Amino acid sequence: MNKKLLVVIPCAGNGSRFSTKIEKQHANMGGLSVIENTLNVFKLFDAASKIVVVTKNPENFQKRISIELDDRFSVTEGGESRAESVLKGIQSVDIDEYDYVMTHDGVRPYINVETLKHLYESILQSSYDCLFYGIKPKDSIKKVSEEGCQTVNRESFILVQTPQICEVEKLKNALEELISKNIIPLDESSAMEEHGYNVSFIEGSQGNIKITFKEDLKNDDFLIGNGFDLHRFCKGDEITFGGVKFPFEYGIEAISDGDVILHSLADSILGALSEGDIGTAFPENDPKSIDLDSKEIVSHCLSLMSRRGYRLNNLDITVISEIPKINPIRNQIIDSLSNIFSIDPKKIGLKGSTMEKLGTIGKEKALAVMTSVTLMKKI
Repeated sequence: MNKKLLVVIPCAGNGSRFSTKIEKQHANMGGLSVIENTLNVFKLFDAASKIVVVTKNPENFQKRISIELDDRFSVTEGGESRAESVLKGIQSVDIDEYDYVMTHDGVRPYINVETLKHLYESILQSSYDCLFYGIKPKDSIKKVSEEGCQTVNRESFILVQTPQICEVEKLKNALEELISKNIIPLDESSAMEEHGYNVSFIEGSQGNIKITFKEDLKNDDFLIGNGFDLHRFCKGDEITFGGVKFPFEYGIEAISDGDVILHSLADSILGALSEGDIGTAFPENDPKSIDLDSKEIVSHCLSLMSRRGYRLNNLDITVISEIPKINPIRNQIIDSLSNIFSIDPKKIGLKGSTMEKLGTIGKEKALAVMTSVTLMKKI
């Protein structure tokens, strides 16, 4: 039986501990806001049939995000508490269409798709009504009372995280009953516990933090790099573009294979890591650089990136040319880049632009590529 999954992402809080000037969900994080980074992960989570984002002001929220959401997403207004917001998210859909609901804090952007899949697959194979991610405390714990402080055994405690997953009808019933009695549960697992349902946890990640204070947004969590490469055309009958060879009326004037897209992306990665440019690692006067496959250049950059503890979050590419036109070959290039960089094709932006017949490019004597990459700290 196909189990349909609803996702509810609450982000209707004020975040007063973070800042009085901006809600933490809209704080900048590597060129995108915190909530945009979270939503980008759920865009890749194919198991989700419906994704409801719960915010304080849905109309304003839509205006403040720049990423494009697919038709699985909807935005609805939240309540005074997290529990009320989650309930409103569930009530915004016909729950008869869904078996489970996964909830995740909008301000936990360090989640990944594999973690979402693991939680979903785990509840499908279990007899629990609710599963949540949790981590064991690393520090000593003391209980504070009027009598003073008393050390307690930290092995008996779990720090609760999201995502959490519950049978949707049971969570709806639990939240409705508790809220009607003015009992506000701290999270979905506690609501399910209060109602007597069967709850358990899965070991989570120390890196899956909830953004609460400005200090939680570390400057090195995200790195942004930009690249630019330009090559003239020369005599020939094919070009290499994004790792794919295409028949063409010219060749590319270059020492290597002249793959303008891969060269620009390589420089973007190196720039984000403050590691110079392609010429630093592959000097033009080095015989090994002659007819070099640009995939080797990319491999070097990706290896360096991984050793520094980062992974690719997205690629954005603009090809500036009169010829060739991008649209007819766009899908082939994206598929190729997805394989070369081991990144989901949904996280690759590829656009074409022209110089309106101006300059060397406009006269069809050259082409150029501008790129931008975002690197994300591994967790």
